Amino acid sequence: MVLSAQAWEQMWSPYDEVTYAQVLTWVRPYHVVLDIGAGDLRLARRLAQQAKRVYALEMNDTLLPAVATLPDNLQVICADARSYPFPSDVTLAVLLMRHCLHVAVYLEKLRAIGCRYLVTNARWGFGVECIDLFAVRKPFTAVNMGWYACRCGATGFVPGPPEKLTPGVETAVHEVHHCPDCDSGILSHHWYGDGMPANW
Repeated sequence: MVLSAQAWEQMWSPYDEVTYAQVLTWVRPYHVVLDIGAGDLRLARRLAQQAKRVYALEMNDTLLPAVATLPDNLQVICADARSYPFPSDVTLAVLLMRHCLHVAVYLEKLRAIGCRYLVTNARWGFGVECIDLFAVRKPFTAVNMGWYACRCGATGFVPGPPEKLTPGVETAVHEVHHCPDCDSGILSHHWYGDGMPANW
């Protein structure tokens, strides 16, 4: 049986305590947080203990608690994050959704409202990272070798000579723009080698 990304995500969430703790390390008392795909509000309640304000956005109303006493600084919104207008005061967003197919949509929507950071596991499909949405990005073609993460949501590794592979190359991530996926419309994880489009 093949599971859809949504079914797989529901089966494996909520996340473990280590993941929640990693997310919370980036939250400051002055942050206004948007929790995209908030689920049963398990993380949103914790975010509300640390942040100035939290918007918990969840499209599946069956996941939201039926009756709940919520903190005053936590607002629950039942809507589709792809089309719902994000609140304009958000400074940090959280997206815990390993198999999210809409990372590029969320990145652009967050940048459009001036949100500075996105804490997520969606870009790589594991771990948790904090993305500076306004960090300077270099052209994909400037990456000679190593890991990259594009503003379109795609990630991958540009191979090079084995003798050039160092611990620094293995762990560094180049923030780029205009990767091969930008033109193809494919947003996923890739290893680029001989199949790189000719225009790159």
